[in-house]
Amino acid sequence: MSDSSSSNCNSCCGYSFAHLLLRLWVGMRLFMAGLDKFRYGNGADTTFSITNYTEKKGPPIAKLMSTNSFMPEWACTAFANTIGYILVPVGIWVAVGIFTELGLLVGGLVFLALGFGLAALPDDTEVVSNIGLSILIVAAALVTAKAKNFSIDGFLARKKA
Repeated sequence: MSDSSSSNCNSCCGYSFAHLLLRLWVGMRLFMAGLDKFRYGNGADTTFSITNYTEKKGPPIAKLMSTNSFMPEWACTAFANTIGYILVPVGIWVAVGIFTELGLLVGGLVFLALGFGLAALPDDTEVVSNIGLSILIVAAALVTAKAKNFSIDGFLARKKA
């Protein structure tokens, strides 16, 4: 085997591993943020349920946003009541790599929506440090998406060949 083909294989594997790590990070971050919407309590008292989200987590999020931003209450309520149901499946979608580029784009748009909500609040530094970094990671995952060997898309492409 020549040095150039060996170098190409190493480069391809590097991009594949980079894409896998980036995609798993984005998927995990989205999934865990969604799962957190259904969590209430700490330690042994922690529970996960739809009631926790609809009655204990969603209303305070909507109130905080509508009270401290220019956004109307109905928009904040709609956002707070749906974002958890969006985060969980999009996180799974991105992590497993089905329609990888589309999934990452949707994940990036979800982060952008979260960033918009946070940016509407006064003095929120989390937009740049958390959401901005997440969007940058999504962009890096999109840039490496051609090397999606470790995804359902990649598996199906190999199966066709």
